[in-house]
Amino acid sequence: MYQIAVCDDDRIFCHQFRHNLDVIVKKLNMECCISMWYTAESLQKHLTDGNKVDLIFLDIEFLELDGVSLGRYIRENLLDYQMQLVYISHEEGHAMELFETEPMDFLVKPVLASHIEKVLQRFLKHHSHLGKLFTFKEEHGTVQIPYDSIWYFQSMNHKVIIHTREEQREFYGKLSDIEEIAPKHFIRIHKSYLVNEFFISRFHYDKVILRNEQKLTISKTYRNAIQDKLRQTMKEY
Repeated sequence: MYQIAVCDDDRIFCHQFRHNLDVIVKKLNMECCISMWYTAESLQKHLTDGNKVDLIFLDIEFLELDGVSLGRYIRENLLDYQMQLVYISHEEGHAMELFETEPMDFLVKPVLASHIEKVLQRFLKHHSHLGKLFTFKEEHGTVQIPYDSIWYFQSMNHKVIIHTREEQREFYGKLSDIEEIAPKHFIRIHKSYLVNEFFISRFHYDKVILRNEQKLTISKTYRNAIQDKLRQTMKEY
């Protein structure tokens, strides 16, 4: 079940937005729990307490903590890059301000139901990979790790090292075998690296920068393929 939050201090707007959401999630056969929040502070506390939210429709203009600051808190303090942010505003001129928090979309009031539906369709497409598990064998048994918590796989001395934010795990195996079964957002950048695209902060011609500022080399063999993938991604969005 998806957890969707709507955060806006305009209660009339929230009521209408919630009505449109209810109709659209039913149309798309989505199982959702929709929560309403009227201050960014209350939603921030909810998230800080460890509660899971998959998608937030977040107004930018609040009297105290604004929506962009909450988005920045989610990315920089909670280190959550899977939660999808959709900003809402009366104004259109926020693009550069929002860019650093990597929102999925930006909606201008009044928000049409058709715009909400497009956002939810994109959300479903993005979210289709979540929950899948990578399974491997260690000395003491079989281990499962969610793909969405894996930053990258590294090949070294006939072993594969799994890098997550919390730890490293290793087992005997081949990176090419993992590449065949991994979700499509894992991209090969080097004979030794298979990287989760969602944890890449910046692409350069010869390297990628991860969200923790770690640098991984893009080998010549994979540079053209990565450039083609980036161009295709830009077309989709």
